[in-house]
Amino acid sequence: MRIMCNQEYYEQVVQYAESIRDTSLQNCMERLKAWEKNPDRPCEIELYHDWAPYSFGFTQRYPDGSRGIVGGLLYHGSPDESFAVQLTPFKGWQIHT
Repeated sequence: MRIMCNQEYYEQVVQYAESIRDTSLQNCMERLKAWEKNPDRPCEIELYHDWAPYSFGFTQRYPDGSRGIVGGLLYHGSPDESFAVQLTPFKGWQIHT
């Protein structure tokens, strides 16, 4: 996984998740890392700053330079400032594709 955003922002988000004892960020990061190890089509996930608080955007980048899924690793807080649709209300981080 390549962290494309400011390292300070990344660490701030991780620290915030730890401070509220929410493991959903770590769970989502592990899921994205698992995508990188797809034996049929390995890739690298590029994680970048999203405008929503405590959130990231991401891109799958393949060895030939092409892109796969472009999505978000969004934080749904209280209030939820992600402006993303959730079919089942959830507080914490979710992957949106």
